Amino acid sequence: MIINRTWAMPNKWTFKIPPIMELVRRYAANGHGFADPFAGKSDFAEFRNDLNPANNQPNQIEAAEFMKAFTEDQLNGVIFDPPYSLTQVSRSYEEMGFKFHGKENPTGGFPTVRDHISRATKSGGFCISFGWNTVGMGIKRGFSICEILIVSHGGNRNDTLVTVETRNNR
Repeated sequence: MIINRTWAMPNKWTFKIPPIMELVRRYAANGHGFADPFAGKSDFAEFRNDLNPANNQPNQIEAAEFMKAFTEDQLNGVIFDPPYSLTQVSRSYEEMGFKFHGKENPTGGFPTVRDHISRATKSGGFCISFGWNTVGMGIKRGFSICEILIVSHGGNRNDTLVTVETRNNR
């Protein structure tokens, strides 16, 4: 397992942070065969979704429904960059009238979305998870950590933690 730490200016749009985009490109090349259920304004992944219509993504449905649409072993990987806290959920989605179920919030880890990611990701594929922890997908869902990137933003800002996992053979 590789663990790296670097410094970069923070940005609401995760993929505008240079060391993060470098890591994503290393594992996902050009995004072909990758899904991003919380894409925001990113156009990197081939299959993209975001609840906010202002972000102009091809799909605007809840992340679990988006991931449920993929067949078993369909994806080369997934970029999993959900809101990191209940405060971010509130700022991002409640103003649009969306309410989240108790287990489907950042403190609950979006378990249904993770289950669908596990099912849809091919053996040898990747899940690149972002947040303020390195929980990732986990062994119980069939993943093994291959790299962790810690991006310090300085001062009193939380680091962004990126956990790269590979899907084990089924």
